[in-house]
This record gives sequence, C-alpha cells and structure tokens, in this order.
Amino acid sequence: MPGLFVFSLVLLVVAAVAGAVWFVGRRRVAARVAAGAAADVGAPVVEPSDEPDDEPASGRRTKSKRPSAVRTPDPQAGPRTAGWVAVGAATFAVVFAFFSAATIVSTKNVGIETSFGRPVGSLSNGFHLVPPWNKVTEMDAAIQTDNHVKGGSHVGCITVRIAHQATACVDTSIRWRIEEPAADALFRDYRDFDNVRDSLVTRDLNAALNAAFEDYDPLAIDKDGNSTSPGLESQSEAVLNTIRGQIGDEINVLSVIIPVVHYDDNTQSKVNALLAQVAQTRIAEQSVITAQQQALANQTLAQSVSKDPNVLVSKCIDLLGEMVSKGQSIPIGFSCWPGGASSVVVPGVSTPTK
Repeated sequence: MPGLFVFSLVLLVVAAVAGAVWFVGRRRVAARVAAGAAADVGAPVVEPSDEPDDEPASGRRTKSKRPSAVRTPDPQAGPRTAGWVAVGAATFAVVFAFFSAATIVSTKNVGIETSFGRPVGSLSNGFHLVPPWNKVTEMDAAIQTDNHVKGGSHVGCITVRIAHQATACVDTSIRWRIEEPAADALFRDYRDFDNVRDSLVTRDLNAALNAAFEDYDPLAIDKDGNSTSPGLESQSEAVLNTIRGQIGDEINVLSVIIPVVHYDDNTQSKVNALLAQVAQTRIAEQSVITAQQQALANQTLAQSVSKDPNVLVSKCIDLLGEMVSKGQSIPIGFSCWPGGASSVVVPGVSTPTK
C-alpha cells in the first residue's frame, strides 16, 4: 500500500481513539454534573447567626476566620482536548487518503490499473481517483521511432540472410505505437513497455526483414551494371506489409524505411569485382565503336585525298592548331605544304657566298 494511505489509516485510528476518549469524558462530566446538582438539592440550608462576633478583651472586633476558596480543575478540559485531537486527526486522515487515491496519467500514455497484481482496467491520460491499494502502471502510447543503424549509439543494423547464403546488415528505421484499447492486453502479455518493444516489435521486424531479403541477390545486374534485384523502396514496402500481418492489431506500424544495406566482406568484394568487369566491358565496347568510327573517318579521308590533295593540307593545319592550343612544340622545318621547307638558322654560322 502507498505510504500516504498507511499514514491516513494511522490518523484514523488516532481519531477514533481520541473520539472515544472525548465521548466517554463527556458522559462522565455529564454524570458528575448531574450528581453534584442532586447533592445540592438534598443538603440542609444554614441560616445566618444573629449572635455578635466574639470581642476580645481589648474591645476590638476581630474578623472571623473563613476558609479560602480552592480552585478545582475544569472537568471538561480533558474531553475537550480529546475532541480537538479527534477532529484534527480525522481531517488529516481524509486529506492523506485523497492524495493516496489521486493519480495522473501523462499525455499520450495509458494507465494500467492493477489490484494486488491483477489488471482491473485501463485509464486514459488525465486525473483519476483509484483505490489507494491499487497500482497504476503507465504504457507509452506515443509514436515510437526505432533506428537500427550500423554504428548507432543504442542498437545496430539488423543482420539478414540473402541469396547465395551470404549475409548483410540492413539499416532500418521503424515508426510504431501501441493501440490504446489494446494496452491492457499488452500489459497482461508482456508486463512492461520495453518488453513490448523487444519481444514483439523488434522480433517481428527481424523476421520480416529476413523474409524480404531471402532472395535478394546483389550480384544480379544487367549489362550496364544496374541491379536487377528489387529496390530498397520496394523492399521497405514489403517489410511493412509483412510486419503488419504478423504483429496484429495491438501495434500500429506506421512506416518502415531501409536506407542502406551493408554486405559482408566476401559479398562486397564480389560486387566490386563484378562492377569492375562491367566497367572494363563497357570500355572495350566503346573502344570497338571508336575504332569503327576511326576507320570510317580514314576511309572518308582517303577518298577525299584522291579527289583533292589539299585535304591533307587542311587536316595538317588543323593538327598544328590543336598542337599550339595544347602548348606543344612544332618540329623545326615542319611544313604542311608538299615540297615546302623552313629555313633553319644556326647562330654563329655564316652563310657561304658564291
């Protein structure tokens, strides 16, 4: 039981005892007052004496000695104190009992009310009064986002078996929440919100991922190197549909996102080698196309030269312009004109004269 409720019970006992003392004391006082009144009625009446007071020999009148009044305790003081104690204890007992019965369920949470370990109902968010001996356990009904990412701070990626008996680690993000009407049943089955996440959501997510990736082949590519396996977006949709069918109506799975798939070292090396071969094939195919086009160009050039020799001169000039634009040096004495030659000047050598 909560401590406040136990304390309120103690105060109720104190109030009951003080009330009993007050009641008994009141009756005793009433009986004593009644007995005193009856005694006063039956007592003889004493008449005042007419005889003069004795005078001493000196002739002075002396006062007669009368007994002084004795203050008696108030018989109602004890019962009155007990009454105030009873009222105060009862008031505090009611206040503490109220606070021990009051409970507040947080926003977007569902409170599971248990009585001596047995669930007896669920509470919505807000203020509630429950029996003090009952316990309220909150289940989080807000949207949960679980990120299973490689190298993450809490949980890592999920390992699955893919085609060719290889393994891969899948980065996955899942958004889900519990259905409020099913919170009572989930509490009965799993007893704790963390157990719902670990034993229900994460377990079914692992099963759905393995079912979706069992035929996934990262080596299945076309001639251009593009994968012919289903894309990650379609895989995410397949996992979402699978987990919704497995998990039932107690959990609402909102979305599943698969951004990256990490292959094991052996599979990744095969993928890299295959892509390298595809790249080499494309280079070879492009080389064939280039050679074919070059042959056509040479054939066209040969036909042009047979008709007009100046075509070679034009081609040579184009090559010279390309060499100059690239900053390449032109050989000394080179000329594009047939039979033409450039004079070579050697410093320090005189030209012979006839």
